[in-house]
Amino acid sequence: MAGRIVRSKIAELAAETIGSRHGREVLREHGWTEGMPVVIAQHDEKLSDVIALAVMHRPPVLIATLSPQTNDLCFTYVVIGCADLEVVSSRNANDSILDLYRDAQSTPFLTFRVEQLTHSAIAHAIPPLQKTAGAKYPGITSVADVRHA
Repeated sequence: MAGRIVRSKIAELAAETIGSRHGREVLREHGWTEGMPVVIAQHDEKLSDVIALAVMHRPPVLIATLSPQTNDLCFTYVVIGCADLEVVSSRNANDSILDLYRDAQSTPFLTFRVEQLTHSAIAHAIPPLQKTAGAKYPGITSVADVRHA
């Protein structure tokens, strides 16, 4: 169809979150600012590939993905190129973006590095966002109305 843009469900849900007053408030509490790039990633995409894309968008960035177990929308706030941080060992080459999100949930800020980066980076997991009423997509939570999980 001419003039139609194909968007992923993750992109639709991220747009709904950023488009809602409550969603913006939650994201602002975790460092998001108006105009910050949002990188959309499938939960099983290799972390190194997602970070390579994030670098191109002038970090900091939000990385949005869906949890395959809960269908929650998961945002990871990522700052790349922190020369002042201790350089940590690179993560496993097979790690996915969801692996980073899960590890970042256990600490306020996770210092990490992928092999391609000279400097360490910081990740902050924003609590999963869930819709409180009605689902836009069957089997996938929508975030028009969001709340902390």
